[in-house]
Amino acid sequence: MLKNKMKKLACGMTMCITVCSQMIFPQTAFAATEAAVKKAGEAFMAEMPEEEVEGAQTVGAANEAVSAENTEENVAENTEALNEKGVDGNENADDEEDTGDVLSEEELRQQIVDFALQFEGNPYVYGGTSLTNGADCSGFVLSVFAQFGYSLPRVAADQYYQSAKKSVADLEPGDLVFYGSGISHVALYIGNGQIIHASTSASGIKISNYDYEAPVGVGAYIEVDGFVSE
Repeated sequence: MLKNKMKKLACGMTMCITVCSQMIFPQTAFAATEAAVKKAGEAFMAEMPEEEVEGAQTVGAANEAVSAENTEENVAENTEALNEKGVDGNENADDEEDTGDVLSEEELRQQIVDFALQFEGNPYVYGGTSLTNGADCSGFVLSVFAQFGYSLPRVAADQYYQSAKKSVADLEPGDLVFYGSGISHVALYIGNGQIIHASTSASGIKISNYDYEAPVGVGAYIEVDGFVSE
């Protein structure tokens, strides 16, 4: 009887000491618990059959491999996403760089014609070069071509002499048609037998048939390789 009471008293004191030590020295208690768990785990592994230990180690290695594979997949996906958007995250980076398309000669000729047609109805001003406020015949074609990087002479006669000469039968949109004795007038051929030109102060910039007056020559400044006078 006394022995049992002593045993219970000893157990109670042990529990008290354990609880108090955990309250007073929590870090020490945690370290002791961690050590105990680790020791118990080692003991458990030691008691396991050898084939089960190897199986557990294989499962652990497989889990590590899967984790590494998932990490690599995530990195690859993120890298691909960044590449699609560009280094700076701009989804339109590739579109912004793709600005160097080269026009064919036919496309360039048509663009020049389309640009010139915008100014139909604007005023004729002798000596003028303004496409909106007024231009004379040579000032009109000079200013149109200047928008595409061409530097034409100022007066109609010089524009004719520095151009590549063509026959009327070979007229193409974008060619210049010259008129008058001593080359006193110039117009831009727009196709379908028509020209646009700064005609007179009364009519301004208008469209006419190319043969409204007999042409004295045709000249070109547009070629596949660029400006014919270069």
